[in-house]
Order: sequence, then C-alpha cells, then structure tokens
Amino acid sequence: MSASVAVKNIVIGTGRPKICIPLMDPDPASLSQTVSQLGELPFDLVEWRADALKNPLSPDVRLEALTLLRRLLPRTPILFTLRTAAEGGLANVNPEEYEEILMDAIRSGLPDLVDIELSWGEERTKRLLFAVHERAMFAVGSRHNFKATPSKEEIVHTLRIMQELGCDLAKYAVMPRCERDVLTLLDATLTMKEHYPDTPVITMSMGPLGAVSRISGELFGSALTFGTAGTASAPGQLPARTLSAFLQQLSVDAG
Repeated sequence: MSASVAVKNIVIGTGRPKICIPLMDPDPASLSQTVSQLGELPFDLVEWRADALKNPLSPDVRLEALTLLRRLLPRTPILFTLRTAAEGGLANVNPEEYEEILMDAIRSGLPDLVDIELSWGEERTKRLLFAVHERAMFAVGSRHNFKATPSKEEIVHTLRIMQELGCDLAKYAVMPRCERDVLTLLDATLTMKEHYPDTPVITMSMGPLGAVSRISGELFGSALTFGTAGTASAPGQLPARTLSAFLQQLSVDAG
C-alpha cells in the first residue's frame, strides 16, 4: 500500500495523479488576474513560483503576493517554490538567501507545502524540514536535471534520500535525450512504487519527448503532474484541460 499525503481537500498518492497549476506571475497584480481566470479549469492545487517575481528578494513583495494568493484560494492547497537557476528556475540566490526566503514563507503560515531543493545539502534540508513540519506543513524534496537523464539507480537513490531525510513527497524531473531516457524515468518511478512506497513520488521526463510521463502517473506511480493555465514552468507541460482528459481516459479505474 502506497503512502499518501492529505492536504486540505485532496489526497496526494491515491487514485489519479493530482493536477498542479504553476503560477509564474511577475507581480501581485498579474497574479490576481491569473487566479481570476482559473475559473472551471480542472486542478487540485497550485504552485506559486516566487522566483518568477520581478523582485523575489523583497520580503514585502513576496508576502504581499502570498497573502493575496491565500485570500483568493482559501480552500486550495498552495505549494511554495523558489526555483533556482541551477535547477531550471529564475532565482539567482546564494545558500543563505535561499534558506531565508523559504523560512519567511514557512513562518508566514500561508502555504500548505514547501518545495526544498536537495542540491543545497542535507544539513540545510534538515533545518528547512524541521521548520516545515513544526508549522504542520508538508515538504516536497526536489531535484531537477535540465541537461540529461541520470541512470535509474541514481534517480531511485536520490528519491530514497529524500524519503530518508523526512520529505513528505519526493520529486525528480529529468530531461530526455532519446526514447530510452523516458523509459529510464518511468522504470525508476515504478521501482519506487513497487519497492519504496513509503512516500508519494512526483516524477517527470520533460520536453515533448517526455510528455507521456506527465499522463501515465497512475500506472507507473507518479502522484502529481503539472498542467498549465498560462505560462509553463517547465518544458513539456500540457494545458490543464488536456492533461485532465488524458488522465481520465488512461485511468486504470476508467472501465
């Protein structure tokens, strides 16, 4: 039996993969406009990418945007992410700045989940995990490789480290260079499902070549997938409506 994480009105790790919409707005005003246009789109949670802000280092701007998002989406789980340039994001920060920005978000009590990049080291990850859990939030350990697809063994090993450190969800995104790279990612995901189900995992093979990995999570074991309502946060993301239709058609419980 695979583990699951209950956040507000959703359970991540059971049934179809949950759909997360990334919000890549540069300021609170455009963020408000984007949220107002979500309308009837099929989604379960949102990821607020703080690194997309024009001034992500400003505590006041971050707090204003996060407070606004919480007010507009009171019942929707919010994942706070500061994606750094080294992992395909927009934030150019040093280790201390990264930790302080995440700590600010945690101390605010506004997000439900916080993304923690494993590449900053285990000690920093442990401190952030402690703070997340102290506020009864959930941590998503993450690793992104925008250049290639590591071996199955390396992917599994990294996801296992996230589990052992105490991350509530473990995420790994890779870039495929050929069809077999996509199979490598799916094989690693299935291995986690079959042998290490203690923590829900989130995996994806990016770009057009890896799009199949974004719709096959229920079968192979990825608990969450990202669908767009505007600007994509990573290559290969599908529109939320398209993604939802695929997930319904491919559901193992569909018929």
